[in-house]
Formats: sequence, structure tokens, C-alpha cells
Amino acid sequence: MARRTLNASRLQEAVSRRIARQPEVVEDGVRIGVPRPQLQTPDADGCNWTMKHFGNAAGFEAVIADVLARVRAEYNLTVDEGETASAEADPTADPFGGSARASGAVNPFGESKAVGRVNPFGDAGPRKASDPFGSAAAGGDAADAPKTRPRDPFASD
Repeated sequence: MARRTLNASRLQEAVSRRIARQPEVVEDGVRIGVPRPQLQTPDADGCNWTMKHFGNAAGFEAVIADVLARVRAEYNLTVDEGETASAEADPTADPFGGSARASGAVNPFGESKAVGRVNPFGDAGPRKASDPFGSAAAGGDAADAPKTRPRDPFASD
């Protein structure tokens, strides 16, 4: 029997639909997660795809294996040019199809020269090295800073 070809999404749907129709699965009301088929070199039977790592499959391994064997005998995975290129591509290549980045940092806003660290708030730093917030009380103005803690207005004396 000649195998029909399906793309990865339709093949995944076909396996999922057949598993969901199995009496054991229907009785338990379980939804089994079906992974996308992975392209492989044709095996001895001529099937060019495989599926591994089904979700929520504990106890249903035999049912899944039976359905998978029947679907593998009936369908082959469509080999698109993009899928062939990605299956045979260099694993170190950019997965988004871009060229390798330049070794130097490139500013996305168009400036080509490297810019040193610049304070975005100007050259003003904190007033005192120990105070990162630059408060006036820590600036050395001893007359402005309170010497004692203010009295609690809600405390009963």
C-alpha cells in the first residue's frame, strides 16, 4: 500500500484523533498529549517520521503503540524544502536564519562607534559618598539636621 503524505500538523492531529477514539482512553476521560512528528531517514518499513514523549500517557502505552504503528504504516511526513534544510542544518547555525553577529557590540540605533559609560542623569552624583540618594541632611549641613528624635505625638506620658 502506498503511503499518503501529510504535513506535521495534520499528522499530529490524525494521531491525536485516533488515540482519543480508543475505548480505553474514552472510558477514563484522559486527554493524551501528542508531540509533533520528527523527520527521520526512512526506516526498514519506509516510514520517514517518529513520535516520542507523549504527555499524560501512563497506563496507555500499549494503546499509543498500536495507534502509532497503524498511522506509521499509513502516512509519511511531507518533506518540505524548509524542513529538509532545517533537518540537515548545522546545529551551531542561527535558528532564526540571520547572519552571525559582529564580534563588536552593535548599537541598534545606528551609532557605529563604541560609547563609554555615560550617566543618563548628567554629571551630578550623590552629595556624599556614603549617601547614594544625595539627601540634604547627609550633605554636611549640621544645622539643618535634627540632633534628637522628635517626640511621638501619640505616646502617653
